[in-house]
Amino acid sequence: MYFNCLTHMKHQSVLTHTHRVTLCCGIIAVITIISFSPTFNNGFTNWDDEEYVVHNSDIQGFSIHNLAKIFSSTYVANYQPITMLTYMVEYQFFQLNPVIYHYTSLFLHIINCLLVFALIYGLSGKYLTSLFVALLFAIHPMRVESVAWVAEQKDLLSASFYFLSLLCYFRYLAKGDRKFYYLCALSLIFSLLSKPMAVSQPLILLLIYYLTKGIPGKKALLGTLPFFAIAAIFGLITLIAQNVVASTGMDNFSLSTIQRICTPFYGIIFYIVKSIIPVNLCAFYPFPSKLDENMNFMLIASPFLVIGIASAIYYFRNHSRKLVFGSLFFFITILPVLQIIPVGNTIVAERYTYIPMLGIYFIFATLCGFLLKERFRENNTIKNLIVVGLGASFVIFSCITYNRCMVWKDSFSLWNNVLSKHPVDAAYYFRGCAYNTQGNYDRALEDFNQALALNPSYALAYDSRGTAFFYKGDDDRALSDYTEAIRIIPKNAISYANRGTIYSKKRRLCPCYRRLFRSNQN
Repeated sequence: MYFNCLTHMKHQSVLTHTHRVTLCCGIIAVITIISFSPTFNNGFTNWDDEEYVVHNSDIQGFSIHNLAKIFSSTYVANYQPITMLTYMVEYQFFQLNPVIYHYTSLFLHIINCLLVFALIYGLSGKYLTSLFVALLFAIHPMRVESVAWVAEQKDLLSASFYFLSLLCYFRYLAKGDRKFYYLCALSLIFSLLSKPMAVSQPLILLLIYYLTKGIPGKKALLGTLPFFAIAAIFGLITLIAQNVVASTGMDNFSLSTIQRICTPFYGIIFYIVKSIIPVNLCAFYPFPSKLDENMNFMLIASPFLVIGIASAIYYFRNHSRKLVFGSLFFFITILPVLQIIPVGNTIVAERYTYIPMLGIYFIFATLCGFLLKERFRENNTIKNLIVVGLGASFVIFSCITYNRCMVWKDSFSLWNNVLSKHPVDAAYYFRGCAYNTQGNYDRALEDFNQALALNPSYALAYDSRGTAFFYKGDDDRALSDYTEAIRIIPKNAISYANRGTIYSKKRRLCPCYRRLFRSNQN
């Protein structure tokens, strides 16, 4: 009888566990779908979506040739064949129906949320902590850029394999089964083949070891060496693809040496603040060409704030491994995109926080758990206020996310939103290109003129303005703009082709065609 009683209790416990997990997963999925439902009405934008999908012939046909091309080419300066293969599958069945691409993105995001729930439950053993972190990860407004932007499916795919690799490593530590070790390595490779930001994974493995077992010893360090080797190989591929040494993003910006040193610290503070107060979000945060007093103060003050936060964490390191884990998780995963080596023309970007913010959410959850169960355990009034505050925060975040998804509806809504916050040359250029595609060449010319007024060396703006002039029948001004674009970027093949079209229309041979014609005659 005693044995039957124990069996019944154990069976009941398993059922309770299953029901709780199912309930938590259902809550996460439903709230995420509601928060991101406006994306189902969104289309493609002209910011990388065209290069990845709309005008990418490599994905528009399932063939051995296209597969080989995907695995041997870079796209938008990144090597990401798994992402391109996903686009190929989507195109194979649904062509250029944007709804399907947005469905896929949201599905991947929900999968990631459930993986986060499983990972945090493994690390904490607490349902509420896991649900809290997974919900924050799911509906925080800074997730919108990764989910609503078709070109950022690479973020979602990479994160899926990244979180899966961490789960496999946790299982390997718990069970000692080598198959989870190999699955962890395989997941890392797939994550890196989706997006190279997963290079931080080996250090996170050591963090998981620290949280679950203590400071890693020699055996644990040796066990992560293969992961470091894999990350190093893909890191080198990324540097070659992006040609970081040859061209850096801040070359055109008048920042002093001190200000450039402060830039990574500014990024850390920016991401922490936005994780708490996600207001005035934007798809494009440009490097400032001229620093006002406020921006200069924030840059200079950032290192001191980071040092202060790091000192507080170090002081409390012996009180909570979770605090150290969450802090280092955020710092290690955000480190590759802190503009230590300046790349691109944005100082920060919300999409960079897709994985790193998990560390901050883990700290928030740990802090809330401490306040509810330790600090104010006997004070029901304060406990109720904390619970109500958290509930209100989730509702506010969900509403902001819902509205933010509408910004990505199309190119016009996207760039109008950027221009309302940062009237920069790139935003005018992309909106001008959208007007060009629409056939509204007068409005396109206005935007290209604005872009060139802000940046007289903007070769792409000259080229696109030339196209607007061409379709308006002003061949002379089109020819002048194409020639200027070639002067700025001599290896601009598109501008040469466009100028050749003008010469052909004028029944003249451009110099390069003339030389080719003469050589063929000989």
